[in-house]
Amino acid sequence: MKLVVIGGSGLIGTKLVSQLRNRGYQAIAASPSSGVNTLTGEGLAEALKGASVVIDVSNSRSFEGATALKFFETSTRNLLAYELAAGVGHHIALSVVGLERLPEYGYFRAKIAQEDLIKGSSIPYSIVRATQFFEFLDTIADEATEGSTVRLASALIQPVAADDVAGALADIAAGAPVNGVIELAGPETFPLDALIRRHLAALNDPREIASDPQARYFGGKLSERTLVPAKDARLGATRFESWLSQTGREISSTNLKPTAGTSGRERLVASTKSILVLASLITGALITASTLMAEETITPLMSNDLAGVAGKEVLMYTVDFPAGFSSPVHRHNAQVSVYVLEGSVVMQVKGGKKVTLSPGQSFYESPSDIHIVSQNASSTKPAKFLVFLVKQKGAPLVIPEK
Repeated sequence: MKLVVIGGSGLIGTKLVSQLRNRGYQAIAASPSSGVNTLTGEGLAEALKGASVVIDVSNSRSFEGATALKFFETSTRNLLAYELAAGVGHHIALSVVGLERLPEYGYFRAKIAQEDLIKGSSIPYSIVRATQFFEFLDTIADEATEGSTVRLASALIQPVAADDVAGALADIAAGAPVNGVIELAGPETFPLDALIRRHLAALNDPREIASDPQARYFGGKLSERTLVPAKDARLGATRFESWLSQTGREISSTNLKPTAGTSGRERLVASTKSILVLASLITGALITASTLMAEETITPLMSNDLAGVAGKEVLMYTVDFPAGFSSPVHRHNAQVSVYVLEGSVVMQVKGGKKVTLSPGQSFYESPSDIHIVSQNASSTKPAKFLVFLVKQKGAPLVIPEK
């Protein structure tokens, strides 16, 4: 069975594609870097040919309401139209728990618009609403920071690991459409301010947490259960301390305890212990919310036949990496020159040294190079670079590699 993952090179997308392939499915990672663009429709017809299931985990590059709305409406309309033409039998979309309970947040209104388009289509569907990812905690803290203080309410939060989200999506893709909403959450519920305090402590982050019942969450006011699911939600297996240790963050003494769970699950009592960090924290592992499902943006600037060389073409385009973004392993089978315009990026080809490039610095790839590292060096700021590429005319821009 062929399954297409829209947003297949983002955090959830890469994990999902890997899990699907491990289960024996033909999983296609579709994203702008592989020539599939849901905003323009480019590459969609070919990517969806013969597909039984489409899983949309793509995301707007901005949480700003109008920008997010334009992205979700345009991409979802295009995607559903091409799916209908291709005879796709199951559309799955990743969404967020609590959309209707935080109407002040423009991004949530944009996700509601996306869901409405899906529900109004004739294509059988499943909408998976997940709670905030553990990988989202950095961004929650950053958004709530005023100077050196992080101001947060003590509303409940039930975060879930990205691996568990990918696993749930793979399970749902293997089943029949529910034509409704499935909620997904982690196994533990915490007060938001206490959880972020613990998270920052694990990072040795000096910011102080100020508990404030009036504190805004991305512009909206939280009630106690705005961010948590109903009692019948599907629960992931990964607990907070397990996630911390898996990501290489030190677990130190803490009095943080989860509140009573929704299904009478065993309560976690955090004991005093110390775990040595197994490796230095890699910058690229600190993935913020905007990159959990976000994709790089490729903007074509020029495309011409290469004068005097039959069958060759020269391309010039810019690439925008969201904060924390990392591309899958790939090659171009082309002469490629990269020039950094904004931010900083980390590059490495197989057999070469890993380099971090700042604005004004450049990088070269030969046709035989396999690009094993291509990522934004920052977990909080975007990066942008210019690409000058010479390749065989009609050949794919990017070729995935294992």
